[in-house]
Amino acid sequence: MNAKSILYMTINNMEMENIYMNDSLCDREYKDDLPLNTINRIRDILGNLDILTTESEWKNSANGFYSVRVSVENTNLGTNGKGVTKEYALASAYGEFMERLQNGTFFKLSLDMSEEALKYKGFYYAPDERYCTIEELLNSKDEWIRIQLNNLDNTIDKKELLEKWLGVSYEKVSSDFACLPYINLVSGKISYIPIKMISKMYMSNGMCAGNTIEEALIQGLSEIFERVVNKAIIKEKIIPPTIPVSYLKNFPKIFSMIKEIESRGNFKVIIKDCSLEKGYPVVGIIFINKDSQDYFIKFGSHPIFEIAVERTLTELLQGQDIHNMMGLKSLSYKSEIKDDEQNLINILTNGSGIYPTELFSNEFTYEFKKLHDIKVDSTNKELLRYMINLLKNKGYDILIRDVSYLGFPSYHIIIPRFSEIEVIDDLDTIQQYSKYNEIKLYIRNLDKISEKELQELVSYFNEIQYSRYASITELLSIPVNKLFSWYYSNIDLFLCAIYYKMGRFYEAYKQLDKYLSYVKTDSYNDNIQTYYKCVRDYIGTRIDNLSENSILDILCKFYPDMMVKEIMMIFNNEKNIFTQYGQIKCWNCKDCDFKNVCMYPLIEKIYKNLKDKYLMNQINQRNIIQELNV
Repeated sequence: MNAKSILYMTINNMEMENIYMNDSLCDREYKDDLPLNTINRIRDILGNLDILTTESEWKNSANGFYSVRVSVENTNLGTNGKGVTKEYALASAYGEFMERLQNGTFFKLSLDMSEEALKYKGFYYAPDERYCTIEELLNSKDEWIRIQLNNLDNTIDKKELLEKWLGVSYEKVSSDFACLPYINLVSGKISYIPIKMISKMYMSNGMCAGNTIEEALIQGLSEIFERVVNKAIIKEKIIPPTIPVSYLKNFPKIFSMIKEIESRGNFKVIIKDCSLEKGYPVVGIIFINKDSQDYFIKFGSHPIFEIAVERTLTELLQGQDIHNMMGLKSLSYKSEIKDDEQNLINILTNGSGIYPTELFSNEFTYEFKKLHDIKVDSTNKELLRYMINLLKNKGYDILIRDVSYLGFPSYHIIIPRFSEIEVIDDLDTIQQYSKYNEIKLYIRNLDKISEKELQELVSYFNEIQYSRYASITELLSIPVNKLFSWYYSNIDLFLCAIYYKMGRFYEAYKQLDKYLSYVKTDSYNDNIQTYYKCVRDYIGTRIDNLSENSILDILCKFYPDMMVKEIMMIFNNEKNIFTQYGQIKCWNCKDCDFKNVCMYPLIEKIYKNLKDKYLMNQINQRNIIQELNV
C-alpha cells in the first residue's frame, strides 16, 4: 500500500472514530462498528487471500433504499446487500460474503468440487471434521442426533433411513458420514453433526456474520425466527394481525419509508405482527401492486421492532427496481399449488412463492397487542441474551459452530426441531437429491454411459419440474461466463439430443418443437431460430426414413441449401451427437472442450487457499461459551 493510501485511510478512520464516539448503537442500526470500517476490514481479509471483488448492480429506485452485489472477479461467487445508505448496503453485502465464504456455503450448497480439491490438505470441509459409520451414528450419545432420532415415528427403521442419506452428497468420504462439531449453549456439550444433514436440512438458515460475535448471532437467530414464522403461516394458515397505522406513526423513520414506497406507484404496504403470540421478534410486509394485482411478501426479525421493520423493507427492494419488481405473484383467490412442499422450499430459499389467500383477510388468528418493549439503548450483548433466553424458556437447544478462521466473526446456528428447512425423515426429498447427484455424474460422462442410464436421464427430467429456460450448466452448477453447445444451453434441447442419440426421432422432434414454441423471437438471432427449425424438420424426415435426395428436395424449398447440407452432415450419425460441438469433461480441465469459458479453475484455487487458511487457524468450539459468558 502506498503512502497516499495510508494517509487517506488514517484520515478516514479518524473521521469515522469521531462519528463513532458521538452516535449510539441505535443510530448505527445496531451494528458494533461503522459500515466503512466493516467494508475496509473485509476488503483487507480478501486482499490477503488474493481475492479481487467487484461491486455491481447498484439499485436505488426509492429514497433511502439501496442494494448492491459483491462478486469475486471472473467467478460466479457473490452475495447481495441492502441498507438505508450506500455504506450500509455495501457493508451488508460484504458481511454476507464473509458469512458464506467461511461457512463454505458456495461449495457445500452450490458448487461441486473435484475429488482432488475435496481431499486437499487431508480434510473435506474443516480440519476438525470427524468420520463415522451408520452404526456409530445410531449409537452416538451426541445431543443433536439423539434429538433427531428420538423424534422419529416408531415405524421408521432408523438404520434404513441413515442408509438413504448416503447418496445425498456428491463427494464420497472415507466413511459413511463426515461430521462437524457444534457447541450447545444450553448444555455446554459438543455434537458432531453429519455434513450431509447440515447442508440439506438447514441449508444456509442460521448462517451469520457480524462485527462482533453478538452482532453476528443476533443476525443468525433473527433469520431463524423469520423462517420459523414463515413456515407456520403457510402450513397452519395463520393470519397475523395488521399493525395499525396509528402505532406505526410512533416510529417516524419506518413510517416515512413505508410512505416513500407507496408514493412510487399504485402500491400498498401492509405491516404484520408475526410474533404468533409467542414473543417471536418477527414482522411481515405485504407489498401489493394494485395496477397488476400482484403481491410480494417478506419477513424480517430483530429484537428492536423499528430495526425489524426497516430491515424487512430494505430486503423487499434488495436487487429490485420498484417499478419493475421481480418475483411478484398474481393474486388468484382459488390458486392451486401443485406441490405444497416445493412451494414452501421456494419461499424459504429464494423468497418467491404462493401464499394462502386467507393471509390477506382481516379475520386475524390473534389480536395485535403492543409489542414486547425492549429498550432501544440495549447493547447487542443484552439483545442476544434476550433472544437466547426466549428460546431456552421454550425448551430449545441452541447449537453453534464458529467458522471465523479468516478473522471476521462468522457462525452457523442450529436449533433442533426449530430451524430445520427440511426434516431428517423426508424420504422423498432425500431420494430426489440422491437421484440428482447420480444424474449429474451421468451428464458429466455422456460418452461412457449405457443405454439404460440414458433412459434414466430421460425419466428424471420427465418426472421433475424445471424452468423452460434452465440450462444444463445451471443444473450442474458449472460456473461458465457464456453458454455452452446448444445441447447444454437448455434442458429441452438437451433432452432432444438424448432422444436423438437413442434413435428415438419422434420424441426428439417433439422436444425440439416444444422448445421452439416458447423461445422468444426477440431473444434469438433470426438465423439461429431458423437453424433450430431446420434441425427439427430434418429430425422429422428421419422419422419417415426419407432418402437424402428426398430430404434435400423438401427442406431446401424452405431453408438455405448450405444450412440443410450442414445439418444433414452433423446429424447424420445420431450416436455421435454429443461429439460435434464438444463435451463437458469435469474434472479433467486440461482436456475439456469448454475450458476457455469455464471459471472453475479460479474457483478451485480460491477453495484451496481457504483450506490452507483453515488449517492454519483452527478453532476450538468450546471457546464460544467463554466468549458469550452464558
